[in-house]
Formats: sequence, structure tokens, C-alpha cells
Amino acid sequence: MPGAREQIRSLVLSGDTFDQPTDDLRELQLEAARETFTAHRERVPLLRTRAAATGVDEVTGLDDLVPLLFSHTSYKSYPVSLITAGRWDRLLRWYTTVSAVEAGDVDMDGVRDIDEWTDRITAAGHRPYITSGTSGKVSFLNCDAGDLSFLHDILEHLTCWPDPMPAKPTRRGYLLAPASGPMRSIDGFRWHAEVFAQPGETRLLTQDAMRVSELMSSALLRRRIAEGAATPQEISSFETASESREGELGAAMAQIVDDIAAHRDEPLLIAGMNNQQFTLIQALRARGVADGSLHPDTLVLSGGGNKGRALPDDYQQQLAAFYDGVRRVRSYGMTELQGSCLACEHGNYHVPPWVIPLVLDEPGEKLLNPGHGVVEGRFAFLDVSLEGRWGGLISGDRVFVDFSPCACGRPGPAVLPDIRRYGDLGGDDKITCAATLDSYVRGMIH
Repeated sequence: MPGAREQIRSLVLSGDTFDQPTDDLRELQLEAARETFTAHRERVPLLRTRAAATGVDEVTGLDDLVPLLFSHTSYKSYPVSLITAGRWDRLLRWYTTVSAVEAGDVDMDGVRDIDEWTDRITAAGHRPYITSGTSGKVSFLNCDAGDLSFLHDILEHLTCWPDPMPAKPTRRGYLLAPASGPMRSIDGFRWHAEVFAQPGETRLLTQDAMRVSELMSSALLRRRIAEGAATPQEISSFETASESREGELGAAMAQIVDDIAAHRDEPLLIAGMNNQQFTLIQALRARGVADGSLHPDTLVLSGGGNKGRALPDDYQQQLAAFYDGVRRVRSYGMTELQGSCLACEHGNYHVPPWVIPLVLDEPGEKLLNPGHGVVEGRFAFLDVSLEGRWGGLISGDRVFVDFSPCACGRPGPAVLPDIRRYGDLGGDDKITCAATLDSYVRGMIH
């Protein structure tokens, strides 16, 4: 008989992924938590160190998971100096401290920049997904081949939940993203196009690959500008490069706008982050495409944070108005999760069975999960599906989670729509364990 983790992963292929009996699922999840802790304690040095320091030898209940959770900053706990100085072997040592990767399996000989570094890890059978890096540092989140296969299954079988849509390549596709790059959204959009768009009928925002080095250098310079530390020459060069890039992307977006306007009566696939989607609908409106006028079999994928650009308070309402009458996937998620919490008919985000939600107090020290009802707190979780890294994480999000059955009739838990970043609520987003974890990492890589 397959183990608990494998039983939970198999639910992605079932027709009732989000309809599992609560008591049965909780028991299965706890056994899966035991399995994943046992497996990852031997493979992830930071987890092994954390378990020894906190005295957690086994998982007997959800409370045992709390001291084992990593902070959302743990995956960007490397010193930037390792990158600026080209210490790729030391950066790999950091990566193998927080991931299930053996340093001896990755060839670092002749690496010249961070893009080649990520390529070498990919060549060794892993996928180092990155986050946006608006703070000047990106997170590196390791996935192995099994994780990528499972994510592909999620996208193919659950994208259109709760109202199934045939997974047939029948649409004209538009991906508001680069052609490639180590970012989960880029891979996800490409896989969606393989499933839902006609072969050879997908248009990209750019044919260029996303470069980690450019993303990081731009973010670092923006931070230095904000701090008043950048030189006039650096600022001038940055502004010139930014204007040139924006001009190129603006021209590419204009071509996509014209093409969508010309084919609005056909089924379309439109995938992009909220920033790009908002820019797109503004341009389409200016082009004369009315709200609610796209073909009803159009599939729209959007989401993500709004870092780097301020959107109006009503941008979600504007997106909903323009895409009225089409299938628009709504979800709550993050790169650290496999898949997302998907919205039901009542707009609540149901947590997938391979994710154990752990609602904590603001410092991330105390578990608040009730037996039933709604609780407010910091969103944390254990994703038991992950193989390439430990799936226990404390996020920066303030959430309300309902552990009672949803109004749609399905069992909880479900994350309610009022989701905010603690950093946007006037606080410092301080997680108690973050400094300790960073200290562990520094000691282990030095």
C-alpha cells in the first residue's frame, strides 16, 4: 500500500480533490507529515539542525511542526557578497544547506554569473525557482523532477476547478511573460499553453529568456536609489536602460493588444500576472474592446502580488468587469506552494489536501488552528508533496482561515478573500525564528 504522502499526491487526479472527509484527511495528513519530516531531516541540513536545536524528534501533532518551520526569508538568507564576488561554490554550499541537493552532484567549474549557476543546478536534475527579488535578493526554491511532474499534473487537472473545462488545445494563446526562465509562473504559463492553446498559436510578451542577474542587479540598484546611495551615473544608466526596455515591452504589448482585438470572437488563453493583466485590459479598452465582449470559452489566468507597481484599489473589480462572461481562474498561492488554494463558487480559497495549513500568531510562535470556525493569523503551512526541499514555511501574509464547512458545501479549511501582507499593515513583519534560522545558515556555510 502506498504511503500517506503518495496517497495525498494521488488526489490531484481524483474528481473530488477538495471534497475529502475532514477527519480522514486530517489523519492522513498527520501521517504524511511524519513521513516528510523523517525523509527531509536526513536530506536538508537546516531542518536537521533546527530539529536538534528545538528537541523535536518526531511529529506527534501539528504543534510539533511549528518550531520546524522555515521563515519565508530563509530561502534568501545567502550573503549577496557571494554573488558579487563570484563565490559560486560557497553559494552552492548555502543552497545545499536549505535544499535536498548534494553539492557533489553539481558542476561549478567555470561558472561566470548567477544565470550559469542556476543553469548548472538545473543540469543536475533540479529546478531552482526564484521569486521576484524586489528587495534586492531573490529566493531560490529547489524542486526536483518529481515536484515538477506533480506541479504539471496540478495545472492540467485542477486549473479550471471547481467547474471542469476540457483540457484540450483549442485556444489562441497569449502569455504575458518571457520565453523562459527559472520562475514558477513562467513554467506554469508555458505548461498551460501546452494544455489549452493550439499548437503554434501562442504569442509571448518577449522571446528573450528572463535573466536572474538582470533581475537582481535592477532590484539592488532600485534599493540603492531609494537609500540615496546610487551615483548620478548609475541612476542615468539605469533610467536609460529602463526606458529602452519599457519601450520594447510596450511595442510587444501593443502587438498582443491588436491581435486579441482582431480575434476576440475566438476562444483565447490569456495568462499573466496582475500588473500585466491590468495594463492589457486598459489598452484593450482604449482599442475599443468592450467589457465582457471576449469569447465565452476564453480562459484567463492571473494572480501574483503587485510589487513594483501601484495598482488602483479597484483593480480586481476592473479585471472582473472586463473579463465578465469568460473563465477566469482565481487562486491564492505563492512560489513556495505546489499549486494554489483555488476559489470556489463563493470566492473562498480552498486549501489543497497536500498542504497542511498552520495559522500562527503574528510572531510565528504559537499555533492557532481551531477545531472549527474562523481564525485570524499568520499563514504558515507544511506542503507534504515536496521532495526537493522541506515544505514547512511561515509566510508574510495575514489571513483569515475558516476551518468549518464552506458555504459551497465542501469541507474546510479555506482561506477567506481578505489577505494582506503584514508589512503593508504598518508592522515590521518580524518572525521570531527568522534571525535564528539565518544564524544557523551563516554558521553552516562558513
